[in-house]
Amino acid sequence: MKTSELEGRALDYWCARALVDDAEEIVFTEVEPCVVITLTHGTLRKLAQPFSPSGEWADAVEVLERAEELRWLRGEQGTHCWVRFRASDPCEADGDHPRIALLRAFVRARFGDSVEAPPVGPHAVRDRKVHPCDAGGVPPTYGDNAGAAGSEIGDIRSVPRP
Repeated sequence: MKTSELEGRALDYWCARALVDDAEEIVFTEVEPCVVITLTHGTLRKLAQPFSPSGEWADAVEVLERAEELRWLRGEQGTHCWVRFRASDPCEADGDHPRIALLRAFVRARFGDSVEAPPVGPHAVRDRKVHPCDAGGVPPTYGDNAGAAGSEIGDIRSVPRP
């Protein structure tokens, strides 16, 4: 898919991927009908929350805050965005709305002129590798083995009450 043509759910998906560094994990508990993510990156914390920057500025502000220089030109054909994000070269993109142009430029700055179609099912992404989760299952977390039989994790060794 060309980043210049991304919209809707696919644009939301790739914006979420672009928010985290390659070494960090992002979990997509849903991709259809909407994108639901879990991620922690710096001060950004989203725990199983819908993420729709293409639909509302409340989520797009995460991208806007990363812009160091930003210019928009609005015309009859839509909006042209020129932006430089932290630690990247300037990038340009077009869109029907300033928000869409900004988001396309963000994805393009991080991933280039084309990206793959988003996976459909629940999955996690780390080091740019997609790790699918079992259908209907819960994505793995670091605490999945806490409190397992015979495990001392979570055992506070308190005295039982009579």
